[in-house]
Amino acid sequence: MESTLLLIENNHAEEAYVLVRSMLNNAMLIDYLCNDDDGERYKNYMIQPTKAELSFFYDIKKALKNGWLKEAPPELDKRIKEYEELLKNEGFTTKKKTRGKLQDGIDTKLLNIKGMALTDELLFAHYMMFYREGSKYEHSDFSSLEVYRNPIEDLPNTVAFILDLSRTDPVLEEKLLNLAITIYSLTFIRLLQHITNKQGHLIQEERKPELAKLSFIIQSNNLYFPYTKQENPTK
Repeated sequence: MESTLLLIENNHAEEAYVLVRSMLNNAMLIDYLCNDDDGERYKNYMIQPTKAELSFFYDIKKALKNGWLKEAPPELDKRIKEYEELLKNEGFTTKKKTRGKLQDGIDTKLLNIKGMALTDELLFAHYMMFYREGSKYEHSDFSSLEVYRNPIEDLPNTVAFILDLSRTDPVLEEKLLNLAITIYSLTFIRLLQHITNKQGHLIQEERKPELAKLSFIIQSNNLYFPYTKQENPTK
């Protein structure tokens, strides 16, 4: 958060968007895990490193088949089998069609932002309005460079321009500041509500009035949070 504010204060809104997008990524993951009634989301989250490693092994197999690698890593097939068995034993299986017949397979699907966004109305709104837009700044889309092009006389900035890296979009600057505050506040409320309801012993009794006051101030600033009622999360 401090790094984001520092970039915005120094007229680097475009660079700050990369950090804000990362904040939104974390906020969406926290929200996703806090709305886990049966523990399945947490279980899937904790198995992600195994899925990612297995996916990497599959990629190596494809590279070997294409002739891009001359030698397989030691015990590659054994390691693949071990990871597949682990996923199978943890219940991560799926059905896949092979020659017209349904057969049991291994669920290697990784968590992704789009998938998490589709689980909640507010997360989906943030994904549509901000996360996708921030992608062009993070991945250096050429359209994000227009703000740095200072036109020369009457020529279009697509023909001739002076590159001025000190320029920034003031509209984007204000939008990012509001978005960063919203994300930070939303994450605080989500975590406070989750800890209060599920791990209440972690909050000292003398801190509860202070936290309740802070959550009231946040929710009184016309920020939209996904609660049907603006309740005090420490109750």
